[in-house]
Formats: sequence, structure tokens, C-alpha cells
Amino acid sequence: MQRFILALTLLASLTLACAQTSPQTQPTTASVTESSLLPSGEGQGEGAYITFVINVHDWIHTDESADILMKLVDLFERYNVRGDFYFTAEVTRKLEQERPDVIERFKNSNMTISYHIRPPHPLYTGFDSHLQNLSDDELYQTLLEYETYALNLGTGELDRSQPGGYTYVAQVFGRNPIVAVAPNNSQRIKDAAQKVYASLGAQMTLLYHEEGTRVDQPYEYVNDMLVRPSDFSVTRTTSIDGTDNFWWNFMSKPNADAGAYNPTKMLQTQLAEWENHNYGRAPFITSLIHENNYYRSGAESWTSIYFEMEGSKKSNPLSPPFDLNAPDPSKLRSPEDQQAIFAAYEELVSYSATHLTVVTSEDIVEMAK
Repeated sequence: MQRFILALTLLASLTLACAQTSPQTQPTTASVTESSLLPSGEGQGEGAYITFVINVHDWIHTDESADILMKLVDLFERYNVRGDFYFTAEVTRKLEQERPDVIERFKNSNMTISYHIRPPHPLYTGFDSHLQNLSDDELYQTLLEYETYALNLGTGELDRSQPGGYTYVAQVFGRNPIVAVAPNNSQRIKDAAQKVYASLGAQMTLLYHEEGTRVDQPYEYVNDMLVRPSDFSVTRTTSIDGTDNFWWNFMSKPNADAGAYNPTKMLQTQLAEWENHNYGRAPFITSLIHENNYYRSGAESWTSIYFEMEGSKKSNPLSPPFDLNAPDPSKLRSPEDQQAIFAAYEELVSYSATHLTVVTSEDIVEMAK
């Protein structure tokens, strides 16, 4: 089989299409079998595809967020690969206002820009009560407005005096975010959101975060958007103490370089398992991390604003108005812990750049055509 030659720069300008037509009555779903996906060859990971996803959502600690974003862009460029950065509109606004150097750095880089949302956006499950009884046309139009105007963080309502949502992120970075995420448990609301995002120029969506891709049909489409493929991920581990946790929370522990902790060794173990199954194609792998995971531990800084807290964990969603001065439940990591996490991540990037094919959602969209 012939190896895909991936274009390393896919920065052609994408047109912002703000069509406001009502959604179709039924979602369209399709699957595509890609017979020319490369199977892993000799040498662990040869032919495998890995995406480095960085979810960006810390709008409270803007400087800490900005500093790690700059460091990550430097890291990816040093290894001649790209990262896939998922921005919320709220973080984008804070960066534009307080750290425009970060915006310029991304605009002048070949990193991929994607989009996601956080509370109190009404598309987020638990904050969607006023969407549930809308007609299909009303639902579509309401979601379109939330992707056009700003979100009031204290009330969850629209602020029509400012741009916001997907269109704002596209405007600031000068290109359409490739992925747009619709994190809602209602299929009707999710369908409407995906149609809105597709109309605005997004090309990919999520049905699962870390694994779920069909072996025989890695490319699937829903509502005219490609579903982000992921056969397995280098994100969380359950083999340390039996709990579901993330590798970065163990970097300051004794024997942090052990296989159960170290993300590169986690990747190698999962690659070996994949190859032993002899699936006949290379896997799609997701390395997922949030920018605040490098410098903060515990719940996200904004969690206590929008959720009841049970100790350090969130529970039920709160109702507006929201207290924007609620105590910050996160804790600053020690310099040693931050350094250990970044070093382990750099090792993963370095290994992947040498032994795997690093792709972003932008590359995968092209591969699926």
C-alpha cells in the first residue's frame, strides 16, 4: 500500500460561511471505508497516526494559560510537527485583550485551530434547559446566535454588543476552526449544533473523546461533518491504583518513569497491543491534555462558579446568576511538578515525531477526502 504524503502546511484560508438557514428535518450520517490506510510496518508505531490535542479553557489564569501555550507552540515547532489547539471563545477574548502576543504567535504559526465550549454555554449538558422545548427552527437559530454573539459568563445569556462563539474565534485567528464540539446528551440538540457548526465552516465533530472508531470504517460523517477518529488515547491510566486518572497527575510520584505512569511507555504498550491484533490498518491515536493541567491541579478554576462542589470535585450544575468571584478550587503545581509534566510530554512528542505520523484534524479531513 502507498503511504499518504501528508501536507505539513494546510493554511489556505477557509471561508466563513454564516448561513442562517433552518436545519434539515433529518441528520445525514455516512461511513467511509479507507482501504489505503497504512498498516503498521516493521518497527513499533510505523504508519500510526497521532494527534496532539490541547484543550484551552482557563480564562481565569490568563498569563499562566498564555505562557504554556507559547511554550507548546515552541515545542511542536522544534520537532517539526503540529498541535491541535481547541479554544473557547472566552479564553480567546482574554488572550486578545491581555496577551495579544499569543494570538499573533498562533496566527503566524501552522498550528491547527479548533473550537469547544464550556459552561455556561447552553449547549453544555446541564445548562441547556431553555433549549429543550424549542422547535427545531428555534433551536437552530438560538444556537446560531450563541455562536455569533458573546456569552455573558454571569448569566449565561447572550451579549449582543460583542461578537462571540465559533465565529469570534474564527475572526480572531483568521481561519475557521476545524473541529467544533457539541457536548450535549440530547441527540436533537447535538444534531442542531452540528448543523450550525457545519454552516459556519467547521469540518469535524466529536462523538467520543478517546476511543470508539470502527476498525473497518475509520472515517464516519454525521451532519456533513467528519467524526474525529480515535482508536485509543494516551491520556488516562487505570493501572496505577485502579482508579481512572490522568498520567500528568503522577509525574511527581516515586518511580514516575515507570510504564504505568510514563506517557511514551503507555503509547508503546498500546501500539504493541494494536499490532498484535493485526487489524490491517494503522491506528488513529489521540494525546489529549488541557493547558491548565501543566500548571494547576484539581478542578478547573471556573468549576465552582458553575457547579456545586463536593470537596474538590464538581457535582450538580448551579443556576444563574453565577458568582464570578467564587473560590478557585484549583491549586498551583510546584515548579518541579510542572517541569516533570512538560518533560514527559516532550518525550512523547519527540518519540512520536520520530516513529509515528503526527497529524491534526486538518490533516485528517484531507486524508478522508
